[in-house]
Amino acid sequence: MFILGLQGSPRKNGNTDVMLRTFMEKAGQAGAATHTIQVAKAGVAACKGCGYCESHGRCVITDDPMATEIFGLIRKADLVVAASPVYFYGISAQLKGLIDRCQTFWSRKYVYKLKDPLAATRQGILFSVAASRGRQLFDGIHLTAKYFFDAIDARFEHALTYRGVESKGAIREHEKLEADIDALIEKTVRPMLSRKQILFVSPQGACRAPLAAALAQAQHGDQVCTGFAGLTPASALSPTMIQAIEARGMDLGYRKPVGMDQTLSGTPPDLIVVMDKTIPDNLVPGVKTKHWPLSAPDADDHAAMERLIGEVETHIETLITQHGQRK
Repeated sequence: MFILGLQGSPRKNGNTDVMLRTFMEKAGQAGAATHTIQVAKAGVAACKGCGYCESHGRCVITDDPMATEIFGLIRKADLVVAASPVYFYGISAQLKGLIDRCQTFWSRKYVYKLKDPLAATRQGILFSVAASRGRQLFDGIHLTAKYFFDAIDARFEHALTYRGVESKGAIREHEKLEADIDALIEKTVRPMLSRKQILFVSPQGACRAPLAAALAQAQHGDQVCTGFAGLTPASALSPTMIQAIEARGMDLGYRKPVGMDQTLSGTPPDLIVVMDKTIPDNLVPGVKTKHWPLSAPDADDHAAMERLIGEVETHIETLITQHGQRK
């Protein structure tokens, strides 16, 4: 599984940073792959409020880190952790700027009626810390987090919030921090890791592998956690495959082919499914491999793509029957 952390404080090694780092380290020790974005340093451009995403399905800004990397990381994540200090009873400006850019996900979900393959299983967690102790101190942040997680197809499951923590690094001395985070790992990370981890691999990771990963995740996400990779990744996913998936109400927007080195972090997969006869068995020593020798459709061959989808769905049902039980 993959966890994305969004560290929204501009202060390095501050209380928010410490909270998130502690969680991510413990999640990594449990076996999850993790990645943290220091939002204040990420160079995210501000939302223009132009409405382009509502009429085109994508953000008009295409050349900043949000467009080239962060959208894809959010889509890849099984768990998104948003962390922010309280500023004027709200979220930090840096993290709010990133959240505003996620209007494109809202548009794809509510205007285009597309659902991410991880929608049924992705979770969202909020971390927040504040120096004051007001009764409604975290109300604004909770509301922002609620609608952010809804836009990115994540269930807002848990929040860790602490009042009265003022000096830099003081959260380290909080008597409940370690126990709270340990309990959160048990509630969120370990159940996700208990699902069978299946990696689909095709030569370029542009059609067959992402297609199979998306279908398996959408249909059986309570039993499996899927990923995909290409031995020599293409620059983009197959447009014909994306069109066929979207016709079924599924969304692979902002996903792109990745190499094996980008996929194999954290605990190794339980199973690798290779989708081309040219791919060898020993991709990852010690990991069981299955072969699905399915041909890739030619570009713009929509009939062949529909046949491929039917074949993949049949293979998935057999796969889940044989390998989908929990560990």
